[in-house]
Amino acid sequence: MSELTFDADTHTYRRGDRIIPGVTSVLQHLDDSLRFVDPEILAAAAEFGNHVHTACHLHFLDILDEANLDPDIGGYLEGWKQFLHDTGFVLLHSEERVFHKTLHYAGTLDCIGIRSKDSRFTLIDIKTGTTIPKTVGPQTAAYAAARGESFSRMCVQLTPGGYRIKQLTDPSDFDYFKAALTVHRWKEKS
Repeated sequence: MSELTFDADTHTYRRGDRIIPGVTSVLQHLDDSLRFVDPEILAAAAEFGNHVHTACHLHFLDILDEANLDPDIGGYLEGWKQFLHDTGFVLLHSEERVFHKTLHYAGTLDCIGIRSKDSRFTLIDIKTGTTIPKTVGPQTAAYAAARGESFSRMCVQLTPGGYRIKQLTDPSDFDYFKAALTVHRWKEKS
């Protein structure tokens, strides 16, 4: 089978010539809390979030040029660094693409680390918005299932210079994702 590829401009995953549904695309219709927000504002917020994710990833790789980082993004990076310092997380993977071989969906998880207090492997999703979307539980459960491993899961909501942690413990999260995937595939057929 061919390699999984990702087109960042269109946010499209492919294996060979086949388009593979992405985790966030599958879940986007489940949270309508932003339906009244101007699409241009949503697009700008998504772009900003992508820049923060990139800064966190480059920090993980130890190749980030912080001297030339936009100060707004730098504030969120400081929140990320504070989270790492306070919790003692040791990051192992960042921005890893995953593919579920049975259900045929893909995604890019933010990071996996080990909690220093109990040595548990934890899948972390980073958010930069003012609220944590209710879909983050199913999102992280889908990444964990695609990776084929059991993880503790959490969302880290970054703020300029700070953070908030939300533990994700609902055992039904993957079931919610699978239901959304079924609906997504049904809609694609129409």
